[in-house]
Amino acid sequence: MTNRAALPTQRGSSLRWKCRPLNSGVRWCLFFCGLCLGVITPSDGSRVDACTVMRLRINGQLVIARNHDWPFGEAHVVTNLRGIEKTSLATVKPATWVSKYGSVSFCQFGREIPFAGMNEKGLTVDLLRLPEAAFPDPNELLNDPDLHAVNAIQWVQYQLDTAATVAEVVTSLSSIVPTPMLPMVERVHYFVTDPSGDVAIVEFIDGEAVIRHGDDYRDSEGEPKTAACVLANSSWKDSQATHIDDGSLLRYRRGMKLVEMADSAKKEVDPKEFAKRCLMNVAQGPMTQWNLIYFPAERQIHFRTQSATSVRWIDLDDLQFGNDSTPVGIDIDNNLEGDVREHLRPVSSEDNQRIVNHAFDHFVTPSLPQMMIKQLLLDYPSKFYPQPVAP
Repeated sequence: MTNRAALPTQRGSSLRWKCRPLNSGVRWCLFFCGLCLGVITPSDGSRVDACTVMRLRINGQLVIARNHDWPFGEAHVVTNLRGIEKTSLATVKPATWVSKYGSVSFCQFGREIPFAGMNEKGLTVDLLRLPEAAFPDPNELLNDPDLHAVNAIQWVQYQLDTAATVAEVVTSLSSIVPTPMLPMVERVHYFVTDPSGDVAIVEFIDGEAVIRHGDDYRDSEGEPKTAACVLANSSWKDSQATHIDDGSLLRYRRGMKLVEMADSAKKEVDPKEFAKRCLMNVAQGPMTQWNLIYFPAERQIHFRTQSATSVRWIDLDDLQFGNDSTPVGIDIDNNLEGDVREHLRPVSSEDNQRIVNHAFDHFVTPSLPQMMIKQLLLDYPSKFYPQPVAP
């Protein structure tokens, strides 16, 4: 299910921020590194089973609840501005775009490489691990003039930057394709929602996009069917199996029951507490590093971590996303409580260095290609610079 669509062309207002494109030599390094790192594994040898996400309707309120299950939890929560021109970290045919919407994202491998987030229109995008994911062959992109690429993790930020609805995300897949730079890390699929309650599950199987969205996945009232409101770490198709033989399928089944329970929750039930209990029911012990609860209509994100268990929240309506603003952020493990707006600080290169270093030191086996890609992620935010826009 794909439709051809033009690349976004909307520019910012009086001032925009532009990302300097990577030169061809750096792109060949990216391509070489991607090939070499196709065999990477977590540096501690641990198995990676990651994440569960659910779309809930609790007393009429739309809630998206996500567990982030991963070997480590260190991350930075950052704002992303409108009117920024960006060029993707892709090995072939990198896409260039201008961000239309501000957003808040949760980054573990550096700024602009988030695992999750929500934009000011209430669109949420979550990335989850899918071991059998296989993205298109780079040669396919080279031979198709209508296709351009973004890094498979950066695809999350691309959608937060450019889409207001699930339908827009689905349409974009006809022109923008995610491609991995670290193939063993970037075996992923995506769960996308918007404030209307729409949901799409986007997977790449055998090099082809498989999109669960539209009338086949809605009930007679137009609501997404329960089966399309949950995602774990098996493909959506495999999750429909009647025989449960692994943890991913078990979490998926539990998630479906929780979605059904939410539909019939008593009026006195607090949606925040209900969502929190749902996440506890699909948690994976010490592997569950964060809980994220999105309220798309209210444009709020509530979060807590294994290290900082008090609930904190960010209200996107309180933030500055203009391209004359400064990106701000906070350490996800900052042990605060409640609204964190007053604690957000300008994001520095040291903040980015801290999370990139931690991710690579704890997840990627050291090697020369690893060091090269790590440096690219460290340098990437510095590629943004102010540039006047013609009237």
